[in-house]
Amino acid sequence: MTDGGFALADLPGGTDRPPEARGTLRLHDAAVVHVLEGAARRAPGAAVRAAALGRGYPHARANVRHGRIWARLDVGVRWPGATAETARGIARHVRTEAARITGLDVAALDLTVHLLDGRDAPERRVR
Repeated sequence: MTDGGFALADLPGGTDRPPEARGTLRLHDAAVVHVLEGAARRAPGAAVRAAALGRGYPHARANVRHGRIWARLDVGVRWPGATAETARGIARHVRTEAARITGLDVAALDLTVHLLDGRDAPERRVR
């Protein structure tokens, strides 16, 4: 046993077994939704809008099947601006981050861009 606590090598057959034989991890759709929305919030150019009466942005829906993600994502983007370029960057960022965090392939990401008046969409603040 390690001094700092638990280690995989402490289990019978721990690191001697290949990863496929150690078990599986299942991610529920709701967990993937949180990952997608979090990645979209941090994407350059994305405008975050809290839901007052309507739907806030970003807003995601996802299905995880056979180790792959199928998702729809609504994001806000400030207008006027380079909307198409910003949308491509958001999609690229979300795909990369979702794959990195979940370890799953993003099979499909349907992105819907909602144009927000620049005065209505506050700038993101860095904490």
